[in-house]
Amino acid sequence: MAKCGGCGRFLNASESAKCNNCNIVYHRSCVALPTSGVVAPSWRCPECNKNVIRNNKPDTPVRGPAHFVSQVVPTESIAMDTSILDDSVGKSKQDLNRAILAELRAIRIEFQEFRTELIDLRATIKACNERMNAMDVKLLELEKRINVPPSSSSSDMLHLNDVIAQLRQDLNDRDQESLINDLEIINIPEDKGENPIHIVTQVVTKLGINLAPCDIVSAERVGARRIIAANPEGAVPTRPRPIAVRLARRDLRDEVLRNARVRRGANTADIGVSGTSRPFYVNERLTKYNRALFQKAREMGRRFGWRFVWTRRGRS
Repeated sequence: MAKCGGCGRFLNASESAKCNNCNIVYHRSCVALPTSGVVAPSWRCPECNKNVIRNNKPDTPVRGPAHFVSQVVPTESIAMDTSILDDSVGKSKQDLNRAILAELRAIRIEFQEFRTELIDLRATIKACNERMNAMDVKLLELEKRINVPPSSSSSDMLHLNDVIAQLRQDLNDRDQESLINDLEIINIPEDKGENPIHIVTQVVTKLGINLAPCDIVSAERVGARRIIAANPEGAVPTRPRPIAVRLARRDLRDEVLRNARVRRGANTADIGVSGTSRPFYVNERLTKYNRALFQKAREMGRRFGWRFVWTRRGRS
């Protein structure tokens, strides 16, 4: 449906007047035309009419207004104006249909991507459930062996200790595998009311990677608040807790770790956090057992002068 060139609102053929010069359609009331009667084919809109060169003679005292409305107009002219208006309405509908179809195609692609991610998530959950069921079976066997009579031989006890150690290792490996898409960002100042997802986005952008909102599954501060020794003024500042980040894909997490190693020494300047600039560190997120093991490896590295100590997929 066409719009009025004066007020911008939609109009229909019965209340419209079309300029013979610029072909723009107007409400009759917007151009001071009678609401009834037929508009002459030679009628021009006020915008075109004001640009017409006047040939009034110098002795003409007053320039009279032009009369644009006549009582009799050929039927062929009316049919022509109506067909032109119908063509413009048809083109507008076609453009609107094309826009709707393009939007529907984009929505369909997004739904297909979401369905693929959901299938992958279901497969991962199924694999975890199967491993947990296997561990439950082992635990039942362990309980049965614990309840054996005291007359059992020492070899059974040794075997039992081996089974317990293996179960602990399996549980730790399972917990570490569940963190395969996680990162840990350390030494970012902590503010009340902060937005961890925004902080993570700024940090990763500084590392040269642009994240989409759907790439971050979750981001939050983890652990209890840690206290540093009191300074000479008597204040007790708190050490910032690390930010645990879960990304949607493992390859994206690996890319962030690679860029963090390349850009060693990156600091908190220009990422929207308070306080003075300080370096931040991006590492894999480890389980409690693996974190303690990695700390011991770092102590040994300092003792023996190792140049680098790092983890890869939960292993030093």
